[in-house]
Amino acid sequence: MSRKQIILSPALNRTIQAQVELGRYKDFSAALQDAAWNYFIGAGSPFEEYKVTSGEVEKKFQQVSREIAKERKAGKLKPWKP
Repeated sequence: MSRKQIILSPALNRTIQAQVELGRYKDFSAALQDAAWNYFIGAGSPFEEYKVTSGEVEKKFQQVSREIAKERKAGKLKPWKP
């Protein structure tokens, strides 16, 4: 792995540091690499792996939600208790 020295603007530095402090990233380097990857390469769609569109997923979600609501009204679903 090669190392590069870069200088960030103070605003960008604070933003990345805040993401690290929130626990989203392990360290500053990981946050910066993720940002660079998403900016230059682009984030892949989570639906590409399954070859579906976001509209198809939303449509199926609505269908399943309606089915659950019907079963709940009919008393077929028991309340979940941990």
